[in-house]
Parts: sequence; structure tokens; C-alpha cells
Amino acid sequence: MTNFEIERKFLVATEWLVPTESPSSHLRQAYLSPLGSGNEIRVRAKGDARLMTVKAPDENGDPLVRREVEFPIADEVFEQLWVLAGQDRLSKRRWSVPLGGVTAVVDVYEGELAGLRVAEVEFDGVDAARAFEPPEWFGEELTGDPAWSNRELAARGGGRHPKPGRGR
Repeated sequence: MTNFEIERKFLVATEWLVPTESPSSHLRQAYLSPLGSGNEIRVRAKGDARLMTVKAPDENGDPLVRREVEFPIADEVFEQLWVLAGQDRLSKRRWSVPLGGVTAVVDVYEGELAGLRVAEVEFDGVDAARAFEPPEWFGEELTGDPAWSNRELAARGGGRHPKPGRGR
């Protein structure tokens, strides 16, 4: 069954500090789909969970919506696919920050992308996503900009992530 991911993505203001009570987890992600293919195939390690995810653009072209299929995979399969992904990998610490009726997940990237902080907020529907008023600690909106996708960031790494101001 295909699920839908409805989210908005933002840079995080440099002066923002992670609230001490916010839970976090470490994630490792590797991308198996060709850069620019439109569809994204990735594997993720989060705690003891190993997942494969396939994401595709919305059939109607709405940048807020992506089709998503996700399922667990064995540790051995994850490790084999991690190696096959080559350099198209990234690691980050993900913080969950409550924002009233929704939760922002703030990704603080590690390694070659260290210093980059991005917030994503998922919604139950497109109307709720469009009505969302970001808090002051959110910076520039990145929703729908392929230069800021995790797939793109993993491929470029090395401090070559895009600069604010949309695009590359």
C-alpha cells in the first residue's frame, strides 16, 4: 500500500538551540536511486530499526506531497546496501520538537555536512500544511527545492550543500 508524505521543510536559524527535553535519535541513510531520477530509494538505520523507503513525486505535481512506501529490512541487507550506495550516504542526529498540534523534526547533519540544520514538519493534509505558520526559529523555506533533498545532500556532501536563496 502506498502512503503519502505531506511535509514542509525549512532551514533552522543559526541562533536556535535544541531544547534539552527534546528526544533525539541517530540516523544513517544511504541512497540507491540515481541522482535526478525523480524517485528516491533509500535505506535507513535508526536505532535498532533498518528500513527501505521508496519515495516518488505526487502525481499532481504538488511539492508538499510525495508517495511513500517503507518496510523493514534485515540488518545484513542494510549493511550490503549501505556499501553499494558508495558515497551517497549521510548521517545526522534527529530531534523531535513539539510545535502545538504538530512536531518538527530537526536534523543536525554530521560528517561532511556538519553545520547544516534543517527542520521538517509532516501534516495530515495539504490544507493543514499550507495553513502552517512556522515559528520564528525556522529560517528559509526549502519545500519542493530538489537541491535541499537528503538525496541531493548525500550525493554532494563535503560542504557543497546549497546556500540559502533557493537552488544551487
